[in-house]
Amino acid sequence: MDIRQIRYFVYAVEGTSLSAAAKRQYVTVQAVSKAISELESELGSRLLIRGNHGVQPSAIGLAFYERARK
Repeated sequence: MDIRQIRYFVYAVEGTSLSAAAKRQYVTVQAVSKAISELESELGSRLLIRGNHGVQPSAIGLAFYERARK
């Protein structure tokens, strides 16, 4: 886990999309998606629920977000 992955996750939750996080960090959507997927694998839990209209945090993702944004 690194700060970049956490930052991407926080920005994705706040912007409700991977593209919002990508724009905020000046990277590609693919880079954000990969970093968050790696974070989820490392934690062994799904943090984001991905849909056609963006993302929303899972229950575990919401708890992680609350800690991570501090």
